[in-house]
Amino acid sequence: MQILNTLTVLALVVLSFALIVAVPVLYASSEDSGRSNRLILLGGIAWVALVLVNWGMSLFVV
Repeated sequence: MQILNTLTVLALVVLSFALIVAVPVLYASSEDSGRSNRLILLGGIAWVALVLVNWGMSLFVV
């Protein structure tokens, strides 16, 4: 279980860094803003889901 918890933390860190780079780039691009907004929304939803999964995993590791 501890390995799964470590993997969820790693996924959360990687997604956080990806969003730190992607969000300003997508907002600055003048291309299809609807597509950019969908990508940002999906990234945010995935981030919240990973936070909740990580919280759930931490209950089993302790």
